[in-house]
Amino acid sequence: MTIAVLACLAATSAAVGLRVYAVSTGPVAELAAKGVTVTAEVTLTDDPRVISRGRFHRERVVVPAELEVYRTARQRVVTRTPVTVFANGAEWRSLLPSQRLEVTARLAQATPGDLVSAVLLVRGPPRVLTTPSRLQAVAGTLRAGLRTAADVLPADQRGLLPGLVVGDVSRMDPQVSADLKEAGLSHLNAVSGTNLSIVAGAALALSRLAGLPLVLRAVFAAIAMIAFAVVARPSPSVLRALLMGLVAAVALATGRAKDGVAALSAAVLLLILFAPELARSYGFALSVLATAGILLLAPRWRDRLSKPSPQPTPPAGPHPDDGLPPRTSPRSIAYLARPIPSDNGETTPEPDAADLGRSARRREVRARPAGWDWLRARLGHERGVGVPLGHERGVRLRLGHERGVRVRRGHERGLRVRSGHGRGVRERLGHERGARVRRAGRQVPTRLAWRRIFVRLAGRWTPASVAEGRMPARAAEGRVHLRVAGRRTRMPRWVAEAVAVPAAAQVAVTPVLVLMAGQLSPVAVPANLLAGPAVAPATLLGFAAALMAPFWPEAARLLVVPAGYAVGWIITVARGAVNIPMATLPWPGGVEGLGLLAITVTAVVVLWRRHAWRAVTLAVAGGALVAVFVIRPIAAPWPPESWLMVMCDVGQGDGLVIAAGPGRGVVVDTGPDPVAMDRCLRTLGIDEVPLVILTHPHADHVDGLPGVLRGRRVGAVVVSPHRPGSGDPAPGNSPSHSPPKGHESHSYESLGSDRSRPSRLSDDLARRRIPEWTAAPGTRWRLGPSELTVLGPAQGHANRGQGEGSEINNSSVVVHVRWRAGSALLSGDIEIEAQDRLLHGPLPVADILKVPHHGSPRQDPAFFAAVGARAALISVGAGNDYGHPAQPTIALLNRLGARVYRTDRSGDLAVVEQDGALAVVARGR
Repeated sequence: MTIAVLACLAATSAAVGLRVYAVSTGPVAELAAKGVTVTAEVTLTDDPRVISRGRFHRERVVVPAELEVYRTARQRVVTRTPVTVFANGAEWRSLLPSQRLEVTARLAQATPGDLVSAVLLVRGPPRVLTTPSRLQAVAGTLRAGLRTAADVLPADQRGLLPGLVVGDVSRMDPQVSADLKEAGLSHLNAVSGTNLSIVAGAALALSRLAGLPLVLRAVFAAIAMIAFAVVARPSPSVLRALLMGLVAAVALATGRAKDGVAALSAAVLLLILFAPELARSYGFALSVLATAGILLLAPRWRDRLSKPSPQPTPPAGPHPDDGLPPRTSPRSIAYLARPIPSDNGETTPEPDAADLGRSARRREVRARPAGWDWLRARLGHERGVGVPLGHERGVRLRLGHERGVRVRRGHERGLRVRSGHGRGVRERLGHERGARVRRAGRQVPTRLAWRRIFVRLAGRWTPASVAEGRMPARAAEGRVHLRVAGRRTRMPRWVAEAVAVPAAAQVAVTPVLVLMAGQLSPVAVPANLLAGPAVAPATLLGFAAALMAPFWPEAARLLVVPAGYAVGWIITVARGAVNIPMATLPWPGGVEGLGLLAITVTAVVVLWRRHAWRAVTLAVAGGALVAVFVIRPIAAPWPPESWLMVMCDVGQGDGLVIAAGPGRGVVVDTGPDPVAMDRCLRTLGIDEVPLVILTHPHADHVDGLPGVLRGRRVGAVVVSPHRPGSGDPAPGNSPSHSPPKGHESHSYESLGSDRSRPSRLSDDLARRRIPEWTAAPGTRWRLGPSELTVLGPAQGHANRGQGEGSEINNSSVVVHVRWRAGSALLSGDIEIEAQDRLLHGPLPVADILKVPHHGSPRQDPAFFAAVGARAALISVGAGNDYGHPAQPTIALLNRLGARVYRTDRSGDLAVVEQDGALAVVARGR
């Protein structure tokens, strides 16, 4: 076993090492380091994926490819190197894998850790050299057919259905995507291994109905899985499920036992060997962990929830040394106990040494009766009940007590005799978790008990006989018989499985989710439980519609209607889940959060296994008291009272909220993530936004707009007058696409536009009947305690140098905000040129400065000095690859006497009024 594990580790390490060496050396990597422009021929290896929806500009896409040939001014080189292509324009969306293109592009270094040699930043449209392969053409036709058939559905359903069935997320509603993510249903955003498993199961069922032999069934299922993977595209989750399914198909064809864990191990090993980049894919890690949780945890949890308690086997009879007549109850077991006081207060004598010796001998020679393990479980004791003198974490009679019964003198979690009762025997011989104690002719009812224990003193007697004083003579011997009656209530097996599977998957993926998002989702398990039944019909009906679409479009449209109901239910569940209070709980991210989660889970498991309910109760109560009386006075509530402005921690981007009255706020930029922006607004209690100001058209400033629009009244949206033209496309300040190493962020934020098409933002706002205004210097709004004045950009400078990232940044809307106690300057992403223009215009002094462009090095010291701010706020993502904020910028602010606050270190930042002046309060991370 050890040798096999070491061999696998050696093989995967060698594969990764060879791949890293291949992509980091060679002429392509050298040209990328120099930023050389080339004419390249590339072959696409996947579908182009939209990474920016072009609210103000043409769509930006990213697609992996193989660089086949490149030409410079001096040479033509034939190669085969993996690259990542960034481009803009809707024409890229119609391209399919296996097509060969010629493009003019600038080479740039890839982000560290990406197993590609370079990034190609394409200039202009591509020139198509070849058509796609026949297989990819058929797959593309099926995907397009499903998109067309889904046009009969509402907008949110028509976007989710193709994504769930074939992985086509081109029309996914950002709000639906955000809801699914927050509800713990992000795996339903696009196709996953679950969908492939559903298709494989349907193929096996059809082949069985057709009467095919076992081998042909396995072959048919394998063909169905491969076809589905081609149509849905080989995402990490689909690849994992495909290899596992193929292993299972081989086992089915050869008649071998199917081992899910072995199949998962083989799939992971093969994928890492041939595609090492999957080792750093969050999607692949989540898929593997969820599958492992379902395989290892779900069966045990299902059995514990559904397995009925077995009936006991009657003992053969008393031991010859017992001297007692046969028991009348087959489910009785005798204990040698201390004498118990009778009803009249008299105490029976203790057994003598002969009784103890006889019992000891009986314990040594007597084998455990049948049904022993059953009795342990039914009595609730771990590791059993001692017979007749034995005790270990159970009932200790005559000689001791520990977590069991303390007789006559003591009581702790067990029997309190004569003077009390607590978690043990009540009314003399007590009950825990549902004992019915019969004594003196009366019964203590516990109607909802899952276990009923009838305690009686030796022999055949009834409550009436005890009341009349007819106690059997053997009661003086101190024999106590416990009769276990009734059954533990269990849920049906199908219900137990429906609960166990999502719970096991969620528990398994929680560590990775903590690393990714720094939050926990209590609603994830119930949301998956509710949404799960809709996945199979949506997948099967949607895939059937895709197969029918090229030949019978009317039938395809008919099939997508019930599929739409299924995905509509999923959307309803997601929306309902995110509206539940505390749908997501903040948790420390990174390694620290993972360590805290491990400690918490370990403590809970240890206490649970030891049945330390008192310790758990005390710990919870103590933690609540500390939180209320210690932590709460120290950590002030958020937001602070009478806040004036909050800089939301939205990652690598800008998102600010300005107070405009109770429950109202002006939003200036929305960050890159709708979920993060919506969470910030909910924390602030904002349900009405009279004004949204989008400073400039970059993803890190505008892509969070759906989070603002969700469930809130929005008065108007103010946009920059800049409409960019064409130029180098780039990943921008997007969390999922970092800029190539060695280049400033503005080089990768330039966005093209198609002036012949209306702005998509304008279409969205028109549909919602929200007016769109263009910012103009001198415009002023008075909203609540805040007065906002637009300082720039001037129309004459708005479109200068179209397409360059710096010029788009310089077109940012600059706003001056004034309150009774001071003012703030919100400068968007302006750089040196725009800062210089403001210096020659009416630039007011401000107490608070929102540092331009996340603290990039392109700053004018004269501009900072003219503003004269006492505090500088920088909105920046933790660990970003842009080098923000730059150390020269921080040093400049410190020299000018400004105190620097950063969201990557302090979380949300609030501007408040204190003693007639403005102050900054940090929430903390």
